[in-house]
Amino acid sequence: MLMLLGEIDVWSVDLNVRNRVDEFSQFLTAQERQRAAKFINPLHGDRWIVARGYLRQILSQYLDLTPAQIVFTYTQHGKPELEGSPIQFNLSHSGDRAVYGISNSPIGIDLEYIHPLPAADLVDRFFSPAEQAIFHNLPIDIQQAAFFHAWVQKEAYLKACGTGLSSPLDQIEVSIDPRTPAAIVSAPTGDIWQIQKLDISPEYAGAIVIAANDAPQQTQQERIKYRSIC
Repeated sequence: MLMLLGEIDVWSVDLNVRNRVDEFSQFLTAQERQRAAKFINPLHGDRWIVARGYLRQILSQYLDLTPAQIVFTYTQHGKPELEGSPIQFNLSHSGDRAVYGISNSPIGIDLEYIHPLPAADLVDRFFSPAEQAIFHNLPIDIQQAAFFHAWVQKEAYLKACGTGLSSPLDQIEVSIDPRTPAAIVSAPTGDIWQIQKLDISPEYAGAIVIAANDAPQQTQQERIKYRSIC
């Protein structure tokens, strides 16, 4: 599958396909199967195998390789990469869904299943003072949605940078109000990034971030193509 400069493919898959666990296990390395076996809950291990199997299956469409032939390398922060390939990718899974972002520029993606949690406490712990003020001024009935709206933006940005949660979340300020578009308000690096909400499901919050330095003159929404497994 040919990928043009600045294109972004987003794949979304259902992980509740336990009948494919044995099939996908054949794609994985011994180390990957060992990692799946470490999950205490077998369901989580099966979902990890399926998510990893789909990753290999999807990437094989961009590479002249079978799923089993794909070799991953890892950055010092654990971000998987394809050595020697211009294709860059990122993935996230939550609940029974996984999403994959594929591009030829640095990319980060995050997905979170929306569920009850102590949103105000988490915002006060992990967000910047300016973000906290905005959050606490929002109507109570949208504060949970606001937390997830902001959280996925922060994670997607940090994953695009390659640092993940090893970097403090309050160093990146994003849009807080879930009624507004995703936006990077303030970031510690001088790089230029584009960010976009993901339209996956009302039950999930999602965001994708991609380096904009070499991007063509299009909005990120225009560059995203949603794809599905046939």
